[in-house]
Amino acid sequence: MYQIKQAFLIFMLGGFLLAGCSFNEPTEASKRVMLVKDFNVTNCEKLGDTVVRVKDSLGGVKFSEKEVQEELIVIAKNDAAKMGGDSIVAVSDVKGGVQKFAIFRCQK
Repeated sequence: MYQIKQAFLIFMLGGFLLAGCSFNEPTEASKRVMLVKDFNVTNCEKLGDTVVRVKDSLGGVKFSEKEVQEELIVIAKNDAAKMGGDSIVAVSDVKGGVQKFAIFRCQK
């Protein structure tokens, strides 16, 4: 019985690793949201902030920093679109699968 459970867990973990950590999909509205630097939003209206989180490991296996960063950006863009924003700026570095973004509306 233990071997069956172990095999199942290995199978599931392998599936997650092959799929990467992309569980969040961009919405249609978020596809128009841009990740920009802070100097690009000097004439924009700040709508607020979002702190986004993803798992940066599964079963003790760390996901790549690039995958984690990409996932965080997708979630931040989705949040920005919900708030009516069209631009996001990373306010913090990624730490433990968490990152803060500022949300702006630049298009009038």
